Amino acid sequence: MQNIHSFDATQWLAEHTRGGTELSPEAREAVASFTTMWNFFETTLCENRATVAALTRISERFEADRVAPDTNQALEDCLAFWQFRYRTHQGFGRRFEGLYFRPNDKRAHVEAVLNGDADSPRDRLLALTIIIFRLRNNLFHGLKSLEMLNDQVENLVTASRCLAAVMEAVPSHLVRVERQQAVGRRRAQIMA
Repeated sequence: MQNIHSFDATQWLAEHTRGGTELSPEAREAVASFTTMWNFFETTLCENRATVAALTRISERFEADRVAPDTNQALEDCLAFWQFRYRTHQGFGRRFEGLYFRPNDKRAHVEAVLNGDADSPRDRLLALTIIIFRLRNNLFHGLKSLEMLNDQVENLVTASRCLAAVMEAVPSHLVRVERQQAVGRRRAQIMA
């Protein structure tokens, strides 16, 4: 009998599935990082229940001018990545369609942000978290096959970094806010 305390999902997939051996180490790491970051994000900012309404409440608490510059830059970098990934010269491509928006997922809002038509910091943060929410739903609800995950490495790495930036930017009881407080103190000193 196999020891359950040393179970290796990668080995099991390779031995028992079609496509399991084709999952790259980078894809396995990206999925593991994303899963960890999503779990912490949902616990920290969504009260264990992520919905578009919860993401909207998070965006309403976002104050870009109180956030460290490198955190704001990370959010901008994530937005630029998804603008490039999802927009084409003809509009939104098949990758965007692959997010499988549901009726209440504010697709029009995400499109407006990706097009630059809605660009307040809160609008952008909401769009970023909705994109990540769609990635999460597609990953956790089986809309990605194992071999398709190899094409999702950059997407999932970006989503993980974006989740970290959101948690750095939006106050919570679980994420240290010393950096944000230090930024606020520096701004106050400059303005004084």
